[in-house]
Amino acid sequence: MFLKETSQNFELLRRIIDKSPDIIFTIDLDGKILYVNDTFSEILGYSKEEVIGKHIMEIATEESIYNACMISVKSTGKCLDQETIFRKKDGTLVHVVKNVNALYNEKGDIEYLIVNARDLTHLDNLNKQLQTLKEQLEKRYELIYSIFLNISDAVAILDKDGYYLEQNKSHENLIGYSIEELIGKTPNIHMKKDDLEKIFQEIKSKGSYLGEIQIKTKSGEHKDVELFAFALYDENGKISNIIGIKKDRSLEKELIYLDKLTNLPNRIKLMEDLKNLKEYKVIIVNIDSFKEINDVYGIKIGDMLLNALGNRLKDIGKKHNFNVYKLSGDEFLILIDRFYPKTFLESLVNEIFYEVQSKPFEIEGLSIPIDITIGAAEGSKDETKALEKADMALKYAKQSKKNFVCYDETLKIQEIYQNNISWVRNLKKAIDEDGFLVYYQPILNNQTNKIEKYESLVRVKIDNTVYSPFYFLEIAKKSKLYLAITKKVFKEAIKHAKDYEISINLSVLDILNEEISTEIIKTLKESDLKITFEILESEGIENYEDVSGFIKNVKSFGAKVAIDDFGSGYSNFAYILKLDVDYIKIDASLIKNIHQDINSQIIVENIVNLAKKLGIKTIAEFVHCKEVFEKVKELGIDYSQGYYISEPKDRIS
Repeated sequence: MFLKETSQNFELLRRIIDKSPDIIFTIDLDGKILYVNDTFSEILGYSKEEVIGKHIMEIATEESIYNACMISVKSTGKCLDQETIFRKKDGTLVHVVKNVNALYNEKGDIEYLIVNARDLTHLDNLNKQLQTLKEQLEKRYELIYSIFLNISDAVAILDKDGYYLEQNKSHENLIGYSIEELIGKTPNIHMKKDDLEKIFQEIKSKGSYLGEIQIKTKSGEHKDVELFAFALYDENGKISNIIGIKKDRSLEKELIYLDKLTNLPNRIKLMEDLKNLKEYKVIIVNIDSFKEINDVYGIKIGDMLLNALGNRLKDIGKKHNFNVYKLSGDEFLILIDRFYPKTFLESLVNEIFYEVQSKPFEIEGLSIPIDITIGAAEGSKDETKALEKADMALKYAKQSKKNFVCYDETLKIQEIYQNNISWVRNLKKAIDEDGFLVYYQPILNNQTNKIEKYESLVRVKIDNTVYSPFYFLEIAKKSKLYLAITKKVFKEAIKHAKDYEISINLSVLDILNEEISTEIIKTLKESDLKITFEILESEGIENYEDVSGFIKNVKSFGAKVAIDDFGSGYSNFAYILKLDVDYIKIDASLIKNIHQDINSQIIVENIVNLAKKLGIKTIAEFVHCKEVFEKVKELGIDYSQGYYISEPKDRIS
C-alpha cells in the first residue's frame, strides 16, 4: 500500500498523527507510557520527557476504570468508548472518552496498547488543536503506522488532485468502502458534488477546511460528520497531498439531544423537531408537589420516579405513535405532530391521567402515588409560542386548582401574565423612585368615642393613580419585591410613632427575615416609639416558636402586638394565648354584615367574651355604616375601624 512504499509516506504518516486533535499515546501491558503525540502534551501540559517511562496512573485518576480496561484488552484486544478523567500537569482535570487497541507481535502476544483519547471539553476547539504540524518522529515506523490504522478518528489521504490513496480502519468503518474500492476515486463517491467543490476550493485558497457535511455510506445511510481537511505542501510550496479527518457526530448529537436520567429526547431535540412541523399540539405533564416527594423519599427515589413516569408516558406515546420529551425538572412533554380533533386531545389527556394517577409507582419496595397537572396548546410553523402557551396553561391550571387546561385566547392567560410583568416593572420603579406612599386610617375607642390609634397602610402611585395592596401585594411576594416594600413602609410609618400610636402590618415572611426583624429591634432600642405590630392571622402562623420569640422581643421594648384578620383562617385561641398578643382585629368577613347576620353575631360575641377573659382588646375592621357601628358597640368590641369612622388618608389630621 501507499504508506509502506516510501520514506516520504512515513514522514507524512507521522505528521498526520501529531496533527490529530485527539490525545494519542502507547503503553505496555504494565501500564508504562512508551509514546505520546504532541496533542497529549498540548492538552495535558506534560512534555514528552516528563511522561515517557512513567506509569499511566500518574495522569489517570480512576484506577478501577484502568483495571477494567486492562481486563477487557487482555480478553478482547480492545476497550472502546470508555469515559475517564485525566489529570493535567497543573492539577486540573480533563474529561475524556478513550479507545484502547492492542498491537500484537509475530508470536501473537500483545506488545503495545494504543490509547486514543478525545477531550470531551474541547470538541469545539478542533481547529485550534490541529493548527501546528509537528516535526520529529518519536516511534519506529511500524508503531506509527499501526497507530494510524487504529485511531478512532476516520482519516483518509488523497493525492493533489483529490484521488484516494489510503484510509485507516475507522474511515473504512465510517463510509463502508474498502481502500481497494476507493483507489482511483474521489470523495464524490460518498459526498455531494457541490460540497466537494467547496471543500477543495477552500483548501486551495486557505490551506484547510473545517465544517460539518453529510456523507452517504456504501449501504446508503446518510451520516452527519465533522470534517477537518488540510493540504500538505512539497518543497516548491505546491499541494502534494490532502488529508481528511472525519468525526462521526451522530453519537455526540445523541448525547446533546438526550436527557441523561430518563434517556428521553430533551428540550433541545424538541426544538429541532418543531422546526419541520406545519401544525402540532404539545401537552406538558407536571408532577404535583415533586419537591415534597424528594423531601420525603430522597432524591434517589425521586429520580427513579421520574424515570418510571417517563417510561409510562413513553408507553402511551408508542401506542399512539407520539414522541415523549423530558423537559427540565419534573416536567414531560408529549408532541402530537399531526392533526386530530379536539375530542381526541381530551381523550388522550384522560388516558394519561388514568395511566399515571390510578396506578401507584412501585419503587424500591415503596408504593408511591402521584398527582399530575397538564397544560396543552396548539402550534404551527408560523406560531412559535406553543411551548410558552402550554406552560401558561399549566400554571393557570395549578392556580385555578384544575388538573388540565388547554390554552385558549378566551381565558386571557396571556393578558394575566402581561399584567403581572407590567406590575413587576412598576413596583421595581416605585421602589427605586420612592413611589410608595403610607396612608393612615384612624382606630376609634368605642367607649370614649375618640381616635386613639392609626393603622399605616401602604399604597403605590403609578402614573398619578394610587393603588391599594389589593392590586399588587401577591405579585410583590411572588416576585421577591415584598420585603423591599416592607422596609419602605416601616421607615416612613415610624416618623409619626413618637406622637401617635401607629399600627404597622407585618407578615410572617417579614418576621422570619433576619434583616427586617433586626432593623425593627434596632429601631425600638434607639427610640421611644408607640408602635403596634399587626401580624396577619390569615396567612397561617406555622412558625410559632419564631413568631413567639419576635413578639417577646418587641414587647420588651414597649411595642404592642395585634393579630390581624382574626376569624378569617383557622383561628385558635390556644395559640393566641401562647403568642401573648394585646389586640385581636376581627376580620371584615365577620363584621361587614354583622348588623343583619345572626351567625356572625354569635361568632363575634364568643370571640369578644373569650378575648375579655384573656385580657385581650378587640378591634372591629370594616365598620362601614352606622348600623354596623352600633352593633359592634352593642357586642362589646373595644375599637372600631372602617370607612364609617374615616377612610385612609395620606396624612394624620
